[in-house]
Formats: sequence, structure tokens, C-alpha cells
Amino acid sequence: MANADLTNFEEFVKSVAEVAAKKAVKMDLHNEMDRELLKLVSEKGLLGVTIPEEYGGMGKGYAELTTLAEELGKVNAGLAISVTAHHMIVNAIKSFGSKDQKKKWLERLTSEVGVFALTEPTAGSDVSSIQLKAEKSGDRYILNGRKTLITNATFGNVFLVIARTGKGSKGLTAFIVEKNDEMDIRKLEPSGMRGSGLATIGFNDVEVPVENILGGEGNGLKVALGVLSKSRIVFAAIGLGIAERCLELALRYASERRAFGQRIADFQGIQWMLAEVATEIEAARRLIYHGAEVADIADTTVIGAMCKLYAAKVAKKAADVAVEIFGGHGLIKGSAVERAYRDAKILDIGEGTSEIMKVIIGRHLTSRLHAPK
Repeated sequence: MANADLTNFEEFVKSVAEVAAKKAVKMDLHNEMDRELLKLVSEKGLLGVTIPEEYGGMGKGYAELTTLAEELGKVNAGLAISVTAHHMIVNAIKSFGSKDQKKKWLERLTSEVGVFALTEPTAGSDVSSIQLKAEKSGDRYILNGRKTLITNATFGNVFLVIARTGKGSKGLTAFIVEKNDEMDIRKLEPSGMRGSGLATIGFNDVEVPVENILGGEGNGLKVALGVLSKSRIVFAAIGLGIAERCLELALRYASERRAFGQRIADFQGIQWMLAEVATEIEAARRLIYHGAEVADIADTTVIGAMCKLYAAKVAKKAADVAVEIFGGHGLIKGSAVERAYRDAKILDIGEGTSEIMKVIIGRHLTSRLHAPK
């Protein structure tokens, strides 16, 4: 496709982000994805950033996907997380799919939205606690149970569902499921990243053919963790975008707002707050884009956790500083900094909590203590 030949991906993405920025307030207010915006994203090829060209995608890597998440994160976090979640199923099929599965599903995912259905009411960061059942019946599996906090669920068409086919960690299997009438989808009202189609899904005797198993029966945990470790880098880039936007807004307001006869930007206390945020943003950017480079060639379990942990911290701090500088104006519901404040908190929770990221990093560090020298 023509978009695959773009020489300046970042500038191309910014042109789409300009449109996304205009839709952000309405999406946040109504908690609804703007369908025209989603159509534009599809037409521009941005649902297929990492889909190989042979299947109709751009054939690009995690660096470009990270750029997309960052630029959309600056202006419309709801759209940013939607596109990021879509690419989770894309990259799962790329990594674990058979040749036939790649051809069938990746071609569809260049224009249809994908959904990664992992979390359950009693299973979040602890993937091994998943209870949604998949019972074999002839050449099919019958799915029964419930998923929750699922991005893109209200408007997506192709679902990657992690379900239980046996006992223990080896008893999880990944299934590709097409949306159907046996799925009871109910929209949720999140505080941040609104408009991303977040919902609960009830699976009531949903039939899935055997050929829709991804990665082999019993390998669902491997598929899920493989997807999450790389996606956390992209998710972190949304936080980077939020932080950059907050700094930009805070700088502009501080240069315009006057108090006691001078710009508030001239007060040392304000300058120090801005300086700390700017420094941490630069550190986050370098960590995240290093992680994106690694994602195309190696395991990212640890660096993915580091990216997400640090980006959540920086985004929250930047949003907090922006609200502080705006004062009462920063607390007006729906204002840019108030929206960013709500969006930033999601980074602490989505794709594994910050506490789980610390566990992943900590286990890696302590495992070195027992490694042979």
C-alpha cells in the first residue's frame, strides 16, 4: 500500500493527530469512539502499522508503533489506547499464528478493530487465575464466562480471548473469536481514556472452531505474557505523550498568566516544577524508544515493565504539575489538563499495575544473585 512508502512516519502521524485532537473533548464527554475518526485511522493504514506488507499493512516495527502511540497520546488518549490495544492482537497473531491464520486475520485487521480480552472480574494482573471456560465439543470449543475492562469491545470485531481449557498455568488457551450474538457486551464508564470502547463481555455458549486456537492448546499464558511484555512499551508511549502535552500546556499558561506584577513563569518555584518534569520526560523518552528498538529483536519482559512503570510516574507528575500551575482553572471538568490528569492515572492500572511492574523488575534483579558467576 502507498502508506508503507512514507519517508516521514512521524509527520504523517501528526496529520492524523491533528484531527484526533478536535474529537477529544466530545469523545471524553460522551465516552464514545468517534466513528469518522476511527474510519480515518483505518483509511490511513494506521490499524496495520506492524502488519506485514504482504497482508496489506505498513510492515513497520515497534519504533513506528511507539511514535503513533506517543503522538495520539498527546491529544486523544482514548484513541491512543484503542489503537494500541488493537495492535496487541495484531502482534499476537504475527508472533504465534500459523501461515493460514496470518493470512486470514491480519488482512482483516488492516480495516477491522481487534480486541484483546484478558481481564476478568477476579483475574487481572494474575493471568493464571483466569476462569472463563472453553470446553471442547467435536471440532469446536464452547466458551462460557465473563471478561471485564476490555478496550475496543463495543466496536471491535476480532477478539483474542484467553480461556481455561485445563488446570494450572498450562490449562490456558488463546482463541481468535469473531463478534457474535452470544456475546453480551456492556459498556463501562471509565474516568480516563474515555471513548475507547471499554466494556464487560459475557460469553454465553460462544462457539469457536478448533482452527481458531492461537499458539496451540495450553499455550495461552505464553501468548498473553508475550503480547503484554511488548505492548507495555507502546502503552508507556501514551503516557509520554500525555506528559509532553501537560508540559506544553503548563508552559503556555505560565507564560501568559500574571501575578504580583510578573508572569508566573518567572517565579523560581514554577520554574523548578517545570524543570523536573522536562527532565523526566526526556529520560522517559529515551527509555521507551530504546525499549521499542529491543522489541523488534529480543525479549522485553523487564524493559517493558520499566517503561510502563516509569511512564506512569512521569505522566502523573506532569499532569499534577499542570493542574497545580493552572490552579482552579485546572480543576474544571473537561479542561485539557483535568482530562490529562484522569487519563494519566490509567497508566498505573492498565496492562499490569505499577506494583506488578516492580515485581517483574525485582524478580529479575534478585535472580542475578543466584546466577553462576
